[in-house]
Amino acid sequence: MIATPPPPALLMTAIERRRWILSLWRYAVPALTSVALLVLMLAPLPISLPAMPHLALMAVLVWAMLQPALMAPWVAFCIGALADLLFGQPVGVNATLFALATGTMRLAGQMFGRHGSLFDWLLVTAVLLGFALLTGPLMALAGRSTPVLPLLWQWLTSVAAWPMVVRLCAAIQRRLAASAPHWRHG
Repeated sequence: MIATPPPPALLMTAIERRRWILSLWRYAVPALTSVALLVLMLAPLPISLPAMPHLALMAVLVWAMLQPALMAPWVAFCIGALADLLFGQPVGVNATLFALATGTMRLAGQMFGRHGSLFDWLLVTAVLLGFALLTGPLMALAGRSTPVLPLLWQWLTSVAAWPMVVRLCAAIQRRLAASAPHWRHG
């Protein structure tokens, strides 16, 4: 549970009701962080290789580990659908894979419980590889064949960028936890 449920709105004073409504933005922070990194992925790179890491997917995976209640598979599906629209891919490819990746991370969190950052990195490496390998067949199913080499380049850069995305999301998590006494892990 993220925060204690508020009393019924009729029992709140106007100031309490306003404070409670204004505090609800915290629940959207994981999705907003992922969307911000998705928009950052649209930035041009001055190199000829497709070397942009999949920042949005990694943010979704980090939040699925840090706050699984706030990064549900349906939220990841919506972020993936937005990625499909922004990248010009057939709608449903990233949406499906984002939801599958989030479900995998949530399942791993339930199965393995607390674990170290090296385990997380290896788990995310496997999930990102699965994402890259499943993108090709899903794109072919949608009528657009995609070569595997650019997807593997993106996988390599994503694995290398994982610690930076984790640090960013963990810093946001710590700041939110410090600003709200009821913001809890899980």
